[in-house]
Amino acid sequence: MSISLPGYIPKDISSQASLFSLNNKINNKEINVEDVGNLIPGSVMVQDLGKLTNLYMNNNGCEVLKRCKEELNSLGPAYFDIFFPPEEISFFKSEIRRFLQRGDPSLIYSFFQRVRPDSGSDYKWYLSNVRLYMPTEHGENLKLINIAMAVDNISYASKKINSICEQSDYAQKNYFRYLLLTKREKEIIKLIVNGCNSRYISDALFISLHTVNNHRKNILHKLNVKGLIELMKFATAFSII
Repeated sequence: MSISLPGYIPKDISSQASLFSLNNKINNKEINVEDVGNLIPGSVMVQDLGKLTNLYMNNNGCEVLKRCKEELNSLGPAYFDIFFPPEEISFFKSEIRRFLQRGDPSLIYSFFQRVRPDSGSDYKWYLSNVRLYMPTEHGENLKLINIAMAVDNISYASKKINSICEQSDYAQKNYFRYLLLTKREKEIIKLIVNGCNSRYISDALFISLHTVNNHRKNILHKLNVKGLIELMKFATAFSII
């Protein structure tokens, strides 16, 4: 069965940079999810991937789904079956699974989806943006934070997100540089900032010393950094540590 979707959004670096910065502020405990939920004119939710349950929903999301937080949290896996078209849920589960397999907490996965509060209502299109929400305590399940905005309200919601994330934010300013990096370059950055020399990196990644040195030159050029201190600042901002 085919799924009628408006398609994946083109890469909007500005919007994704803002969302990246917002999630960083949450992960670094500069702001909490509840504060974000109160400020953004969209649905903000946190989902437990181990139990396949909804852990948090802001007031806006509760109004959209016409349920209170306690009721939504008590639905368990049924939460995903009630509000979304079943053929789209199976599709998105597969896509989200691939996203999770990449294991990169700095990535944002954006997609359109339809939502309705009950079988008597029409579906409405939303743009959802999900990112791994890293556990704060040992043994906690992996979680996703999802910020969903009604398609007809994206512009206003984006402005609110930008107002929360100060334009001077380092990660937001340099997000476009992060997108230039390959998976291998991120691996090498992680090793460099952890004190590994080129010979160690060569042995650890099973690549030649010449290849390592070429990667190092490319990294410095792409990120426009001059030395280790600047590279460490970048790696810290984008969780490449």
